[in-house]
Amino acid sequence: MVLVAILAAGESKRMGRPKLCLPWLDTTILGHVIRQWRQAGAKHLLVVHAPGAETPVVKELNRLGLPAHERVATVAPERGMMGSVVTAARLTVKMPALAHLIIALGDQPQVRVETLQMLLAACVTRKNSVLRVSCQGRPGHPLALPAACLADLSATSIATLRDFLGLLPMPPEDLASPDSGILLDIDTPDEYDKASQLEKCLFNRSLL
Repeated sequence: MVLVAILAAGESKRMGRPKLCLPWLDTTILGHVIRQWRQAGAKHLLVVHAPGAETPVVKELNRLGLPAHERVATVAPERGMMGSVVTAARLTVKMPALAHLIIALGDQPQVRVETLQMLLAACVTRKNSVLRVSCQGRPGHPLALPAACLADLSATSIATLRDFLGLLPMPPEDLASPDSGILLDIDTPDEYDKASQLEKCLFNRSLL
């Protein structure tokens, strides 16, 4: 079993508005990311969002029809991204059949389905490995953590996931990919405008 945790609890301060709710093709950034994982074959999803029933992301999850068992509020919003990672890890402790926890960023809609499929397939054959997708030698997201390290992750006070990975006895295994989308996220209005226009062009070209 592989659980894909999509981190969606950020405050979007640099964007100035909830970036995961911005339009992307025929849905939103968050809707697209969720759809990409489903198309890749992920059977177990978990969206980690900020606390509160009336937040924009929760309203978007309601609009998308995401069921309650596929969403959870971060238990430590003050810890930022790491708070969301720890939240997901704490839930996995109760999943004895889990092989990997995949950490995916909600603001990476440019990652291709083929890349996600590659990571999911690697989780099946490399059950004890930390798996990280890389492009041109540069590591990015998503990444997969094996079950053996999740109890420690669920209880850690370490500030960042990078620091936690540095303490593990096994170095990450990089899965080489030509997909530059793993290195990109969307933080500012300019980045969003450029990325969404490029995606529309690529989509229209695929229809020709």
